[in-house]
Amino acid sequence: MTALVWLPILAKAVTTALLVVVASALAEALGPLWGALVASLPVSAGPAYVFLAMQHGGDFVAASALSSAAANAATGLFLIVYAMQARAAPLWRSLGVAVIAWLTASLAIRQVAWTPATAILVNLAVYGSGFIVLRETGKAASDPGNSAKRHWFDLPLRAVAVALFVSTVVGVSSILGPEATGIAAVFPISLISLIVILHPSIGGAASVRLASTALRAMLGFGLMLLVLHLAIQPLGTTAAFLAALLVSLVWSGGLLILSRRPRPVRRAVPT
Repeated sequence: MTALVWLPILAKAVTTALLVVVASALAEALGPLWGALVASLPVSAGPAYVFLAMQHGGDFVAASALSSAAANAATGLFLIVYAMQARAAPLWRSLGVAVIAWLTASLAIRQVAWTPATAILVNLAVYGSGFIVLRETGKAASDPGNSAKRHWFDLPLRAVAVALFVSTVVGVSSILGPEATGIAAVFPISLISLIVILHPSIGGAASVRLASTALRAMLGFGLMLLVLHLAIQPLGTTAAFLAALLVSLVWSGGLLILSRRPRPVRRAVPT
Protein backbone atom coordinates (compact mmCIF):
# COMPACT_ATOMS: atom_id res chain seq x y z
CA MET A 1 0.00 0.00 0.00
CA THR A 2 2.88 2.36 0.76
CA ALA A 3 4.20 1.87 -2.75
CA LEU A 4 0.82 2.78 -4.24
CA VAL A 5 0.78 6.01 -2.26
CA TRP A 6 4.04 7.14 -3.85
CA LEU A 7 3.45 5.81 -7.37
CA PRO A 8 1.18 8.72 -8.45
CA ILE A 9 3.72 11.20 -7.12
CA LEU A 10 6.69 9.59 -8.84
CA ALA A 11 4.77 9.03 -12.08
CA LYS A 12 3.65 12.64 -12.29
CA ALA A 13 7.11 13.92 -11.39
CA VAL A 14 8.94 11.85 -13.99
CA THR A 15 6.42 12.35 -16.81
CA THR A 16 6.14 16.10 -16.18
CA ALA A 17 9.91 16.48 -16.29
CA LEU A 18 10.01 14.51 -19.55
CA LEU A 19 7.12 16.56 -20.91
CA VAL A 20 8.94 19.85 -20.29
CA VAL A 21 12.08 18.67 -22.08
CA VAL A 22 10.20 17.23 -25.09
CA ALA A 23 7.83 20.19 -25.46
CA SER A 24 10.69 22.69 -25.20
CA ALA A 25 12.73 20.89 -27.86
CA LEU A 26 9.75 20.56 -30.20
CA ALA A 27 8.74 24.20 -29.78
CA GLU A 28 12.22 25.42 -30.64
CA ALA A 29 12.74 22.96 -33.52
CA LEU A 30 9.27 22.91 -35.11
CA GLY A 31 7.52 25.99 -33.76
CA PRO A 32 5.25 26.99 -30.84
CA LEU A 33 2.34 24.87 -32.17
CA TRP A 34 4.08 21.58 -31.38
CA GLY A 35 5.25 22.71 -27.97
CA ALA A 36 1.73 23.79 -27.04
CA LEU A 37 0.19 20.52 -28.26
CA VAL A 38 2.65 18.36 -26.34
CA ALA A 39 2.20 20.40 -23.18
CA SER A 40 -1.59 19.94 -23.37
CA LEU A 41 -1.51 16.15 -23.74
CA PRO A 42 -2.31 14.08 -20.61
CA VAL A 43 1.27 12.83 -20.38
CA SER A 44 1.56 14.28 -16.89
CA ALA A 45 -1.95 14.00 -15.45
CA GLY A 46 -2.76 10.65 -17.07
CA PRO A 47 -0.36 8.38 -15.14
CA ALA A 48 -1.17 10.14 -11.86
CA TYR A 49 -4.90 9.54 -12.41
CA VAL A 50 -4.24 5.87 -13.20
CA PHE A 51 -2.41 5.34 -9.92
CA LEU A 52 -5.00 7.35 -8.01
CA ALA A 53 -7.61 4.95 -9.39
CA MET A 54 -5.53 2.03 -8.13
CA GLN A 55 -5.28 3.64 -4.71
CA HIS A 56 -8.74 5.18 -4.23
CA GLY A 57 -11.03 3.66 -6.85
CA GLY A 58 -13.14 4.98 -9.69
CA ASP A 59 -15.42 7.22 -7.63
CA PHE A 60 -12.44 9.23 -6.37
CA VAL A 61 -11.12 9.65 -9.90
CA ALA A 62 -14.54 10.67 -11.24
CA ALA A 63 -14.92 13.38 -8.58
CA SER A 64 -11.36 14.60 -9.11
CA ALA A 65 -11.82 14.70 -12.89
CA LEU A 66 -14.93 16.89 -12.56
CA SER A 67 -13.06 19.28 -10.27
CA SER A 68 -10.13 19.30 -12.71
CA ALA A 69 -12.47 20.04 -15.61
CA ALA A 70 -13.84 23.10 -13.81
CA ALA A 71 -10.34 24.22 -12.80
CA ASN A 72 -9.26 23.91 -16.43
CA ALA A 73 -11.03 27.26 -16.90
CA ALA A 74 -8.44 28.77 -14.53
CA THR A 75 -5.71 27.45 -16.83
CA GLY A 76 -7.42 29.16 -19.74
CA LEU A 77 -7.40 32.42 -17.78
CA PHE A 78 -3.71 31.88 -17.00
CA LEU A 79 -2.90 31.59 -20.72
CA ILE A 80 -5.02 34.62 -21.65
CA VAL A 81 -3.41 36.86 -19.02
CA TYR A 82 0.09 35.71 -19.91
CA ALA A 83 -0.44 36.22 -23.65
CA MET A 84 -1.79 39.73 -23.09
CA GLN A 85 1.26 40.65 -21.01
CA ALA A 86 4.14 38.74 -22.58
CA ARG A 87 4.77 40.75 -25.73
CA ALA A 88 5.56 43.99 -23.89
CA ALA A 89 6.28 42.97 -20.28
CA PRO A 90 9.31 41.07 -18.94
CA LEU A 91 8.97 37.32 -18.42
CA TRP A 92 8.62 37.30 -14.65
CA ARG A 93 6.09 40.11 -14.57
CA SER A 94 3.83 38.57 -17.21
CA LEU A 95 4.17 35.08 -15.76
CA GLY A 96 3.64 36.31 -12.20
CA VAL A 97 0.42 38.11 -13.09
CA ALA A 98 -0.79 34.99 -14.92
CA VAL A 99 -0.08 32.73 -11.92
CA ILE A 100 -1.91 35.12 -9.61
CA ALA A 101 -4.87 35.01 -11.99
CA TRP A 102 -4.83 31.19 -11.88
CA LEU A 103 -4.68 31.09 -8.08
CA THR A 104 -7.50 33.62 -7.71
CA ALA A 105 -9.72 31.77 -10.19
CA SER A 106 -8.96 28.40 -8.56
CA LEU A 107 -9.91 29.69 -5.11
CA ALA A 108 -13.23 30.84 -6.54
CA ILE A 109 -13.75 27.52 -8.35
CA ARG A 110 -13.06 25.63 -5.11
CA GLN A 111 -16.12 27.27 -3.52
CA VAL A 112 -18.57 25.93 -6.11
CA ALA A 113 -20.26 22.52 -6.25
CA TRP A 114 -19.75 21.73 -9.94
CA THR A 115 -21.81 19.65 -12.31
CA PRO A 116 -20.76 18.57 -15.82
CA ALA A 117 -23.05 21.22 -17.31
CA THR A 118 -21.69 24.10 -15.22
CA ALA A 119 -18.10 22.95 -15.80
CA ILE A 120 -18.71 23.02 -19.56
CA LEU A 121 -20.28 26.47 -19.37
CA VAL A 122 -17.45 28.06 -17.39
CA ASN A 123 -14.87 26.59 -19.78
CA LEU A 124 -16.76 27.82 -22.84
CA ALA A 125 -17.08 31.28 -21.32
CA VAL A 126 -13.37 31.60 -20.47
CA TYR A 127 -11.96 29.98 -23.60
CA GLY A 128 -14.46 31.64 -25.92
CA SER A 129 -13.48 35.04 -24.53
CA GLY A 130 -9.82 34.12 -24.92
CA PHE A 131 -10.23 33.17 -28.58
CA ILE A 132 -11.74 36.57 -29.27
CA VAL A 133 -9.15 38.54 -27.30
CA LEU A 134 -6.14 36.67 -28.72
CA ARG A 135 -7.36 36.28 -32.29
CA GLU A 136 -4.80 38.71 -33.67
CA THR A 137 -2.22 38.43 -30.92
CA GLY A 138 -1.70 34.72 -31.55
CA LYS A 139 -0.57 35.35 -35.13
CA ALA A 140 2.65 36.98 -33.96
CA ALA A 141 5.86 35.44 -35.23
CA SER A 142 9.16 34.91 -33.48
CA ASP A 143 11.27 37.90 -32.55
CA PRO A 144 14.48 37.74 -34.59
CA GLY A 145 17.64 38.29 -32.62
CA ASN A 146 15.93 37.88 -29.26
CA SER A 147 17.34 34.48 -28.39
CA ALA A 148 19.20 33.87 -25.16
CA LYS A 149 22.27 31.70 -24.75
CA ARG A 150 21.39 28.44 -22.99
CA HIS A 151 23.71 26.28 -20.96
CA TRP A 152 23.62 22.52 -21.43
CA PHE A 153 22.24 22.01 -17.93
CA ASP A 154 19.27 24.42 -18.24
CA LEU A 155 16.70 21.85 -19.40
CA PRO A 156 17.72 19.06 -16.98
CA LEU A 157 17.89 21.47 -14.06
CA ARG A 158 14.45 22.92 -14.73
CA ALA A 159 13.03 19.46 -15.36
CA VAL A 160 14.28 18.32 -11.95
CA ALA A 161 12.83 21.45 -10.32
CA VAL A 162 9.47 20.74 -11.96
CA ALA A 163 9.56 17.11 -10.81
CA LEU A 164 10.25 18.13 -7.21
CA PHE A 165 7.49 20.74 -7.25
CA VAL A 166 4.96 18.34 -8.74
CA SER A 167 5.90 15.68 -6.18
CA THR A 168 5.14 18.15 -3.39
CA VAL A 169 1.82 19.26 -4.91
CA VAL A 170 0.54 15.74 -5.54
CA GLY A 171 1.80 14.47 -2.18
CA VAL A 172 -0.06 17.16 -0.27
CA SER A 173 -3.20 17.22 -2.40
CA SER A 174 -3.73 13.47 -2.23
CA ILE A 175 -4.72 13.76 1.43
CA LEU A 176 -7.13 16.65 0.89
CA GLY A 177 -9.89 14.75 -0.94
CA PRO A 178 -10.88 14.45 -4.59
CA GLU A 179 -11.93 18.08 -5.15
CA ALA A 180 -8.67 19.59 -3.93
CA THR A 181 -6.73 16.86 -5.72
CA GLY A 182 -8.51 17.66 -8.96
CA ILE A 183 -7.71 21.37 -8.75
CA ALA A 184 -4.07 20.77 -7.80
CA ALA A 185 -3.71 18.25 -10.63
CA VAL A 186 -4.28 20.92 -13.28
CA PHE A 187 -1.99 23.57 -11.84
CA PRO A 188 -0.19 24.66 -15.04
CA ILE A 189 3.28 23.64 -13.89
CA SER A 190 4.16 22.17 -17.30
CA LEU A 191 3.05 25.32 -19.13
CA ILE A 192 4.85 27.55 -16.63
CA SER A 193 8.07 25.58 -17.03
CA LEU A 194 7.73 25.59 -20.80
CA ILE A 195 7.26 29.36 -20.81
CA VAL A 196 10.23 29.91 -18.47
CA ILE A 197 12.45 27.86 -20.79
CA LEU A 198 11.20 29.18 -24.11
CA HIS A 199 10.44 32.85 -23.50
CA PRO A 200 14.11 33.92 -23.28
CA SER A 201 14.99 31.69 -26.23
CA ILE A 202 12.26 32.31 -28.83
CA GLY A 203 11.17 35.76 -27.66
CA GLY A 204 8.01 37.28 -26.28
CA ALA A 205 6.06 37.38 -29.55
CA ALA A 206 6.54 33.67 -30.27
CA SER A 207 5.72 32.87 -26.63
CA VAL A 208 2.45 34.74 -27.10
CA ARG A 209 1.72 32.54 -30.10
CA LEU A 210 2.54 29.46 -28.02
CA ALA A 211 0.08 30.57 -25.32
CA SER A 212 -2.58 31.31 -27.93
CA THR A 213 -2.13 27.85 -29.46
CA ALA A 214 -2.12 26.23 -26.03
CA LEU A 215 -5.46 27.91 -25.33
CA ARG A 216 -7.06 25.91 -28.15
CA ALA A 217 -5.32 22.73 -27.03
CA MET A 218 -6.29 23.12 -23.37
CA LEU A 219 -9.97 23.37 -24.24
CA GLY A 220 -9.61 19.81 -25.51
CA PHE A 221 -7.88 18.87 -22.26
CA GLY A 222 -10.94 20.05 -20.34
CA LEU A 223 -13.21 18.03 -22.63
CA MET A 224 -11.06 14.96 -21.98
CA LEU A 225 -11.51 15.41 -18.21
CA LEU A 226 -15.28 15.67 -18.59
CA VAL A 227 -15.33 12.47 -20.67
CA LEU A 228 -13.32 10.73 -17.96
CA HIS A 229 -15.77 11.90 -15.31
CA LEU A 230 -18.86 10.88 -17.27
CA ALA A 231 -17.56 7.56 -18.59
CA ILE A 232 -16.36 5.93 -15.37
CA GLN A 233 -19.78 4.92 -14.09
CA PRO A 234 -21.24 3.39 -17.28
CA LEU A 235 -18.01 2.03 -18.82
CA GLY A 236 -15.71 1.28 -15.90
CA THR A 237 -12.37 2.85 -15.06
CA THR A 238 -10.21 1.25 -17.76
CA ALA A 239 -12.62 1.99 -20.62
CA ALA A 240 -13.12 5.54 -19.31
CA PHE A 241 -9.37 6.18 -19.40
CA LEU A 242 -9.17 4.88 -22.97
CA ALA A 243 -12.13 7.02 -24.05
CA ALA A 244 -10.57 10.12 -22.47
CA LEU A 245 -7.22 9.42 -24.15
CA LEU A 246 -8.96 9.01 -27.51
CA VAL A 247 -10.68 12.39 -27.09
CA SER A 248 -7.34 14.06 -26.32
CA LEU A 249 -5.60 12.51 -29.33
CA VAL A 250 -8.45 13.33 -31.72
CA TRP A 251 -8.57 16.93 -30.50
CA SER A 252 -4.81 17.41 -30.90
CA GLY A 253 -4.87 15.72 -34.31
CA GLY A 254 -7.67 18.01 -35.41
CA LEU A 255 -5.68 21.08 -34.37
CA LEU A 256 -2.71 19.85 -36.38
CA ILE A 257 -4.88 19.29 -39.46
CA LEU A 258 -6.44 22.74 -39.15
CA SER A 259 -3.02 24.35 -38.73
CA ARG A 260 -1.86 22.83 -42.04
CA ARG A 261 -4.83 24.06 -44.06
CA PRO A 262 -3.79 26.65 -46.65
CA ARG A 263 -5.20 30.05 -45.83
CA PRO A 264 -7.30 31.69 -48.52
CA VAL A 265 -5.50 34.41 -50.45
CA ARG A 266 -7.29 37.73 -50.47
CA ARG A 267 -7.47 39.22 -53.95
CA ALA A 268 -7.63 42.92 -54.52
CA VAL A 269 -10.99 44.13 -55.74
CA PRO A 270 -10.61 46.11 -58.99
CA THR A 271 -11.79 49.67 -58.83
